Amino acid sequence: MKNTLQIAELDCVFISYDEPNAELNYANLIDHCMWAKRIHGVKGSDECHKAAAKACDTDWFVTVDADNIVDPKFFSQTVELPNNTLAMSWPGVNAINGLRYGNGSLKLWNRYFVLEMNTHEAAKDNRSLVDFCWEDGYRPMVESYSTTHPNGSAFQAWRAGFREGVKMSLVDGVLPDNPSVGNMFWHNLHRLKIWSSVGAHVDNGLWAILGARHGCWKTNCTDWNYVDVRDFDALAEIWHEVRGVKVQDAVADYGNRLEKDFGLVVPALDKTTSEFVVQCFADQFKQSVEQVTWTLRKNSA
Repeated sequence: MKNTLQIAELDCVFISYDEPNAELNYANLIDHCMWAKRIHGVKGSDECHKAAAKACDTDWFVTVDADNIVDPKFFSQTVELPNNTLAMSWPGVNAINGLRYGNGSLKLWNRYFVLEMNTHEAAKDNRSLVDFCWEDGYRPMVESYSTTHPNGSAFQAWRAGFREGVKMSLVDGVLPDNPSVGNMFWHNLHRLKIWSSVGAHVDNGLWAILGARHGCWKTNCTDWNYVDVRDFDALAEIWHEVRGVKVQDAVADYGNRLEKDFGLVVPALDKTTSEFVVQCFADQFKQSVEQVTWTLRKNSA
């Protein structure tokens, strides 16, 4: 039996840490969701989500990452929960490279599940060390209702790219003993290639590209402990390795390292080509949604 929820009847929590665009994005959220609450500066992904759950009164609640701008249509949605669902994720549209997946997504959580879950710094199994998506009952959705803007500064963009360069290198949430391009899931490899190539047409996009290449290389070609990707203090220290470089030169350097040390070829696209790729993603997604809608209508006729 399915449960039905109205998003507008649920608590909504804006989660921020140090994002340079957090204040602007929170003000935008309040314009459309005046009941939104905010959790700020709580270290650790598991801990900050528990803080969000404790701030809520409803059994289910929505979280909005600080780099996200939410489409007001989201708050008029009715959600049907399949049996055993504990969390749902609506993919955010990445403003740098056009990707749509769990990164920067809007999430719907069962409050009691969050209070009891153990992920990231509280993880009790290897798959949950750096991400939420391996928890039982986590349901990815198809439609997008937000745009994520992780490029408010060079550091924010580099960190966003670095984290995905690490995560996309993992298999079932864990780094293989002998990592190789051939062992990567196709969708992770696709996303890694896009993160590592597309974005020159937006502010700080090259820093995101550099971050993805840097994170992938450091994870697969050195003895660095990839679990540190969940620690923002550790990432701030790694940032010092590249913060003073000329970003275009560093992008080329880490591209060469990935090809030589890991066998991954990632071209650096110029502004025009990057913008073209992002537009193609948008067109493809629109066509996919139209096809799914047509199929559902045909099957229900």
